[in-house]
Amino acid sequence: MKALYTYIIIDDNSIDIKILQSHLSKLPHLKLIQTFSNPIEAIPTIHEGSVDIIFSDIEMPDMTGITLLNSLEKNSQVILISNHPHYALDAFEIDVTDFIQKPVSFQRVLKSVSRAIDVINSKDKSTKEVSTSNDDFILLKSGRELLKFKLNDIIYIEAFASFTKVHTLNKTTLISESISELHSKLPQDFFLRIHKSYLVPLQKIVGISTKNVILENHKIPLGLTYRENIEKVLAEKNNLMNH
Repeated sequence: MKALYTYIIIDDNSIDIKILQSHLSKLPHLKLIQTFSNPIEAIPTIHEGSVDIIFSDIEMPDMTGITLLNSLEKNSQVILISNHPHYALDAFEIDVTDFIQKPVSFQRVLKSVSRAIDVINSKDKSTKEVSTSNDDFILLKSGRELLKFKLNDIIYIEAFASFTKVHTLNKTTLISESISELHSKLPQDFFLRIHKSYLVPLQKIVGISTKNVILENHKIPLGLTYRENIEKVLAEKNNLMNH
């Protein structure tokens, strides 16, 4: 567990920034990096990779919060904030950590921060386990059962509302977690997020096309915002194999 978790606030309303910052200042384990009134100005800071949590308004001039986050590789936990509740569905479709409707209360902010920190710590734990263990399986909850899956047997993973489908060679199993929650538990160097609704094992990718990632017997939709990262990872893998 980290001692401090860094965050930024993006909102074109200075009063809303002050209210949110006032709530967050009560949490000693959080550290403010910077506030931004223009989402475009926040991009360099986000790209540095030092931001644990991004609090962002949705409706802003030049670029909406959703457009901004869709254009970035999401290494940070994202909490979207808006006056309008109808944005909640759009927010969760891009796998944000949480959505808060304005006016924000301290209790609601605390709940969102706790959720974000749980995901961060889960990812850190998963990374450590991968580096120190040779185990090739994961235990996942399906209904009231805890099932064991060999990582090499998983062909791909598919989002299914707030649940997830794990596809293996002989069957498909419904898992009682969202795809984001499941992704945080899986070895980060083994599975690639190729679409908001799909994860695939890196070793099972045999190619990519304009709209799909190609596996041996399947074509999985390729999300436009994920393509650049996938090409980079595959190029790095190819370079290692040629040396």
